[in-house]
Amino acid sequence: MIRSIKHFLRENRFLKNIYKTCFDKNLLISYTVLPFLTNKNSHTNVQESRIIANIFKELEFNIDIIHYTNKKEIDYKKYDVIFGFGEPFENSFVQKDLKRIYYATGAHVCHQNYAEIKRVEKVNNKYNANILPKRLVPWNWSLSTSLSDSLIVIGNYWTKSTYEKYTTKPIYLLNATALINENSQNIVRDIKKTKKNFLWFGSSGLVHKGLDLCLEYFSEHSELILHICGPMEDDFKKVFGKYFEKENIFYYGFTNVNSQKFIDIVSQCSFGILPTCSEGQATALLTSMGAGLIPIATKQSGIDIEKLGFLLNDLDLDSIDKIVQKIMTLENLEIETNSKKLIKYIKNNHSLVSFGENLKVLAYKVLNV
Repeated sequence: MIRSIKHFLRENRFLKNIYKTCFDKNLLISYTVLPFLTNKNSHTNVQESRIIANIFKELEFNIDIIHYTNKKEIDYKKYDVIFGFGEPFENSFVQKDLKRIYYATGAHVCHQNYAEIKRVEKVNNKYNANILPKRLVPWNWSLSTSLSDSLIVIGNYWTKSTYEKYTTKPIYLLNATALINENSQNIVRDIKKTKKNFLWFGSSGLVHKGLDLCLEYFSEHSELILHICGPMEDDFKKVFGKYFEKENIFYYGFTNVNSQKFIDIVSQCSFGILPTCSEGQATALLTSMGAGLIPIATKQSGIDIEKLGFLLNDLDLDSIDKIVQKIMTLENLEIETNSKKLIKYIKNNHSLVSFGENLKVLAYKVLNV
């Protein structure tokens, strides 16, 4: 209770001129205030938020930051630009002369909500259950996604496609960042053993992210091992609890990427699996890739899986089986080589440095600086 109250109070903070600058231009970021109230780096959006703010400071804007759920009345007349998403962004359309840069961290809400609802409905029908969706966005933000001057979308061309039907404005792509544990970069794996070990690494929305499919598949394949890092949901556990008792399925709960526990888990695996129905760009999968795990995922992960790993064509057990059977025919050296290539790829394309460099280029472009 106390924790939720503190969280509520933080989310309703309105941070003014965070760098105490005296520039001629003002910019409002509608995203999250939490990274500016704590030193924790538990999620990639914490690191990215600080980079975003710093880039616009370098472009000589005084920076105000408000949480995306904050319903506080705002005087938009003082701002030249608003960046982000959420309620403050959507409400900004009362002000005509304001440049808007919509920052899309997920697939379009119309896609995301429907995709999760259909997945949950399918599971509930199969098990006569009552699991509820966990990642539904309760707001449409239709003005924001359709009428903003430009959109910066985290993801790839699939992610971009979920927005194109709703706007004619310019859409620019930006890669998400991975959380990288430097100790995971030089793991020496016994591929003969690790090629039969798979990691599902994700966050809330267990059906949304396909953990149900992984449990069903691996429970029928005792020769393979599934490792699971993520939260537990009571309604999900009520339906799938028996699967966690299988000898070849290991559940670790939430796992800090910077911990030795994370290193121990990824050291046992060669593959990361995520049959997700919707993402901007799946940062948890990127993180496991950064530790050398070869991805098995759907196109809805927002990652170019077919170039980097193994693409699941559908959200079903047959698709998983086809990929697993293919993997079992790979030479150990090929797996080891691809693992090393992935580590390098993630460092070059999904680091904080590359995120900052690419966002700065886009910021100059959309602001015509």
